[in-house]
Amino acid sequence: MSYDTNSDIKKGKKKVLFIDSSLKQVGSLVLADLPFHGDDSSSISHPVFRIIKNFYTDLDPSSRPLILAGLFASTSFYPDITFRSLILEAALHSKIYGLSAEQRAACFSTPYPVKETIVCYDPPNPSPSTQLVQKLRALNSTESSVRRVFDIYQYTLAELGACASDLVWRRGSEYLGSLPSSFHQILRESEFTLPNLDMSSPDFNVTPKLLKLVQILKSCQEFGDDFRGVIFVRRRILAQMIERLFALLNAHLRFIRTRVILGSLDVEMSPQDDILRQFESGSWNLLIVTKYAEDFEIPKASVVIQFDLCDSQISYAHLLSHCRAGDGHVISMVERDNSAHFNIVSRIIQVQPPIRGWMNALCWTSQGTVARELPYESRNPYVTDSEEEEAADALFIMDPTTGSKMYPRDAVNVMYLIPFKGSVLPDEKSVYKPLFEFDVQDDGRFVCRVQSDGSSQTVTPAWSAPSLTKAGARRLASYDFCVALYEKGLLDSHLFPKPRMLSFGSATLPPIDNKLSGTRAYDRKSPSFWSNNVSTSVSPLTRLYPIVISVESGTKSIPPHGPLLLLTRQPLPMFPSFRVFFAGLPSRVSLTRAEPFVVDEHQLQDIHMYTNQVLRGILNKPHSAPLDEVLVFYAPLDNLWSLKAEWISSLPNVQSHISWSLIASLVNGWIVPLKYDSVEALTKDTEDALIQDRWSQFTRRYDVVKIRSDLNPLNKPLDPELMDYENLVEVCKAHRKGFEGLKDYKQPLLEVSGFPSVIDRLNPAAGPFKPSTSTHKYFIPELCAKVTIPASIFRTALLLPCIMRRLDDFLLVKELNAGLFNHCVSDELLHATLSASSAGIEYDYERLEMLGDAYLKYLSSIYVFVVHPKADEGSMHNYRQSIISNKSLLKNAVAVGLPAFIQARPLNSLEKTLFKSKLATSDDEETHHKSYMTGTSRHKRKKHHSLQRFGDKAIADVAEAIMGAALLSGGTDAALKVTKALKVPLPEIEEWSDFSRKAHAPLAPVSSQIKGSTIKAVEAIIGSHFKQPELLIHVLSRTSKTGAESTYERLEFIGDAILDFMVVQHVFHRNKRMSPGGLTLLKGAMVSNAALAAVCVWSGLHQHLVFESASLAHDVREYASLLQRNQVQEFALAEKEGRLIGQYWHNIETPKVLSDIVESLLGAIYVSDDYSPAGAEAFFEKVFKPFYRHITLQTISHHPTKVLFELFQAQGCQDFQVVKEHNEYLVLVHDVVLSSSQDEPGMSGAKVASCFGLDALEGDPSFLTRTCDCWKKTKT
Repeated sequence: MSYDTNSDIKKGKKKVLFIDSSLKQVGSLVLADLPFHGDDSSSISHPVFRIIKNFYTDLDPSSRPLILAGLFASTSFYPDITFRSLILEAALHSKIYGLSAEQRAACFSTPYPVKETIVCYDPPNPSPSTQLVQKLRALNSTESSVRRVFDIYQYTLAELGACASDLVWRRGSEYLGSLPSSFHQILRESEFTLPNLDMSSPDFNVTPKLLKLVQILKSCQEFGDDFRGVIFVRRRILAQMIERLFALLNAHLRFIRTRVILGSLDVEMSPQDDILRQFESGSWNLLIVTKYAEDFEIPKASVVIQFDLCDSQISYAHLLSHCRAGDGHVISMVERDNSAHFNIVSRIIQVQPPIRGWMNALCWTSQGTVARELPYESRNPYVTDSEEEEAADALFIMDPTTGSKMYPRDAVNVMYLIPFKGSVLPDEKSVYKPLFEFDVQDDGRFVCRVQSDGSSQTVTPAWSAPSLTKAGARRLASYDFCVALYEKGLLDSHLFPKPRMLSFGSATLPPIDNKLSGTRAYDRKSPSFWSNNVSTSVSPLTRLYPIVISVESGTKSIPPHGPLLLLTRQPLPMFPSFRVFFAGLPSRVSLTRAEPFVVDEHQLQDIHMYTNQVLRGILNKPHSAPLDEVLVFYAPLDNLWSLKAEWISSLPNVQSHISWSLIASLVNGWIVPLKYDSVEALTKDTEDALIQDRWSQFTRRYDVVKIRSDLNPLNKPLDPELMDYENLVEVCKAHRKGFEGLKDYKQPLLEVSGFPSVIDRLNPAAGPFKPSTSTHKYFIPELCAKVTIPASIFRTALLLPCIMRRLDDFLLVKELNAGLFNHCVSDELLHATLSASSAGIEYDYERLEMLGDAYLKYLSSIYVFVVHPKADEGSMHNYRQSIISNKSLLKNAVAVGLPAFIQARPLNSLEKTLFKSKLATSDDEETHHKSYMTGTSRHKRKKHHSLQRFGDKAIADVAEAIMGAALLSGGTDAALKVTKALKVPLPEIEEWSDFSRKAHAPLAPVSSQIKGSTIKAVEAIIGSHFKQPELLIHVLSRTSKTGAESTYERLEFIGDAILDFMVVQHVFHRNKRMSPGGLTLLKGAMVSNAALAAVCVWSGLHQHLVFESASLAHDVREYASLLQRNQVQEFALAEKEGRLIGQYWHNIETPKVLSDIVESLLGAIYVSDDYSPAGAEAFFEKVFKPFYRHITLQTISHHPTKVLFELFQAQGCQDFQVVKEHNEYLVLVHDVVLSSSQDEPGMSGAKVASCFGLDALEGDPSFLTRTCDCWKKTKT
């Protein structure tokens, strides 16, 4: 099909264009004049579109007739193809014949034809309170309505100035009516000041931002009657105040006729419809709206102004769509020298061609398009009060994990963030595929649905409810699609708006605790998921969301664990697998989400009773909870269940694998008699069986080891505890009340072993289960009962306290990650950072804390270097210390509420961990919130669980560990975002690129001259080119008196931090399993002055230094000569002894200038590269890494026993020693042998044993975790 949307061919110039003579047989020929103008409603109603939609597309693609549509076009038809042509192509399910992929790509990537402009305004000056507000503050009112209006006043004062902020007290808030009478008295007596736009006047009372907006609008007067403007603001209070200020500024803006649009567009009728019609006609020519209205069908405007920047490519695309193509202007207002604003406009305007093509689709058509590459959306484009514009009964979906709400207004943007389904062929990348499909009902109302191939999710789209506008129908269709995803458990937390965190933070530190010196008591948060389950849900109560619990087992040491379903009323997020420990042996637990299903009332009752029985068995005591209070259920799976490979990318269906027979058996009774009629029957009945020797539910349970056909009840007992009895019958007579004898005295005996009870298997140091002094017991089958839950499933059930604890941990992690860090940290790494060693789990935050500490030193050093360009080294150190000190980190961490999320307690309360109910959850959350709001404590019974104590350094360490986790998750950009989220004071820096933009460090003049050959030689050594050679001159001439002392010391200051950071990264990744103590020892050896001086000589840098001191030059030459001799000797000795090369530079007196040169050179490279680490990293890779191969735990110059003991102490272990037994030296840790060795000629056995111990710890870093329990003796 060929179609010219802008044909102006002169009469007599028309001709038919035949492109290919090899056309297939045509089933139908339609010749029609299609008045297609992009995306108007008439297009949908056109007969040809109706035919295609209602008849053609309903057919199977293979049976559709071929249609050739021919249109007259100019000979220059193909260059005139526009994006509208591609839209028409998609609407008719056709192809424009002969259009190449390059031409399509050009159509896609050609920007929407409007002029995009950035206008800068000056930062506001601090505005003192007005006289009106000073009088109101003097009343000292504490009423909530007063506080609310004061908050609105402060916000308006900062954004618009004193004039507008005074207006807030008169007509700007719905809270005014509830103000005390004393306030109204003052307001009646006060005079109002008119806006003054003269910046030179002392009475200037608006912000430079508002003044610039007025200037922009005044420049629009040249549009005349054609002017239509739309201003997007952050909050509706700004829209209202700007409208009133413009009314007062009529002398400046006579041609402006302003209206504000607030609230939602009702699907049937709303006052805004009249405003939009009057805006189109010109009765109103300027609209002020909030982000809430960004996807409205606003008539095209000549000027669209982004008064408040929105950090979202989706929102910016909506703004473009409201602008008139051809002569329209989109203006973004940016505060001068504001890094955050600069970065936002860079992200939303400077986009790649695929995103630009996607933006074009939003501008040209309300159908949108599938996003081949996901657009950028910060999840918190800016904080808006648009949620207040929702009606009280508005529809919403709540993410149970974070508590975030998604309204229909949010759902449209969510559709663009859902990943595209499948791969895209190269020739399909520029094929327009609409995301939404519209239809018109007989009454003229619109319905909409999401295109079935536009989503990666297995959801069948449905038509929306009818709406008067396409925008309303699109919102409803998007919302319905999200509900369908939610009901399938596929609506990820990432797609929800950023949640509003409860205010767990505090501006002040809690007092020092009296009970435990040096600590402070903090509230401990519970996951919001369980309390959110109590809230209103879009899912019916009979819909259950399953997670399959699978435990790796099957080895002799770890018996089989059957699969168990964990069922919740709301969808749980995805969880990573984790490890549990059986006598130190790890086994992996997998939590696999499955497809949700609906059960009937009878099935739900059975699952509920099964759950109660399982919990009674775990707790081994009475337990019951009513159905409507229970939030978690459990159910068994049958023997046919297995996780299939095809389910890896989709949710498995488990409903058909639920073992209703096992549920019925347990519901009918906890125990049943054993079948012992024959050995075969007994053998079959005891397979995977749990045995009791008493007919009571709450008693000991046993595993069947084997059936002893060689024994019967009349044999002498083999149990050492029963040797005084003649036989087992006599034992029964003595110990079993009411025993009247057996039916069968020849029946075989059961050899059993004690079944373990619940223990903390998250702790690698947890010891093995010890049932009694005797290993096995012997039971008479006739007197035994069989538990109706299989032993393999009950083993999994006994892990539920550990599983639920880990599940709670991850729920808290996801909540913190969403609310504070915008999901930029790996959940698993964030979990490690929030796990204190006192929690008794397999990992803690200390390795990550070391990485984060080095990163923070690096970041703060660069920051201080840039923002204090004239500060000397001492001053910079003080500035840096104020940023990175533990006191500062603690204060900021407490301010954001971080301590509430740290997990410091081991698993200790089974019932609290296991049982999730509405009543318990709501009480817990209410008390928890109350304690934060009022400072009151809980009831004594709950106080132990709600409070935890930390030392100040522990919280600072966690903050650093989170930075380290962010660094591993997303590099320095993610780490910077997390650092800012933790309130580390780095004003004016939002992204790493801000350093180079803000750097204005002056260089001191140098008198030394360095040859170009010297510069090239140094560049060859370091593997990097100097963009600013004068920096290298400062470094190489440091040894002479050049007067550039300050520049050199400043470069050395940041070079030291850069080297620390790169070294810590190096040892962290090189020694992936080494303890933090070992990493610290290696780092200290690598950054020592001795090592850096050796690096300087080893690399040859010392040969290019400029000396004016003869004695210093002599010292350097002597050192280089001595170092070379030591190197030769050490290499020879190491080869002779068959060991690793040691630190041959350690015992040589070092000229400090050499180590200083290395650090300052690193700083100079970094600054020369515009604060990019590329050159410094190249230097590290080429010079430092090869040198550092000689530095390992085994080659550190200290005695290996000293190194080993330092490692133990760094891990908190106190029970270790090296002992000699006979001719053998043993390294003992908690009486467990770590390593051993004998004396050898010329080598101490203790030294060799310690070296072997270091090797053992490096190969098995979890040894101390499994073996040492010294942490139990210490407090958090």
